[in-house]
Amino acid sequence: MNDGARFGQKPVRPSKADERRAYADATERDDNRCVKCGAHGIERDHRKNRSQGGWTTVANLQGLCPRCHVWKTENPAEAMGLGFAVPSYARPELWPGWRLHEGWVVYFDAPDENGDWWRKISQFTADQLMNRND
Repeated sequence: MNDGARFGQKPVRPSKADERRAYADATERDDNRCVKCGAHGIERDHRKNRSQGGWTTVANLQGLCPRCHVWKTENPAEAMGLGFAVPSYARPELWPGWRLHEGWVVYFDAPDENGDWWRKISQFTADQLMNRND
């Protein structure tokens, strides 16, 4: 486990209005396309499951087509290693995600000063954040 992906200031629980905005922002950010395969028509998936404390924030949401969403649900360990799921001990805004065309990223809850919703990171940085030393 990587302490960098676990600790930090505890996020504030979003209101219902914040959750609705997060769903809309994540859909727009992902251009209504699956971040895994690129298919149109997505389901907004919680990267960290709500049952594990994953809140409805933009950094914790990703667009997955129904087929990829089923794959993620049926293959949680593989999904985590490939950047489509966040473990229960980690914070989504600090855990790397994978995007089909961008590669490894760290998601933001709001766009940065350049209007970007994520920062691209290297495989090395993703491995470090996920505490993989292979």
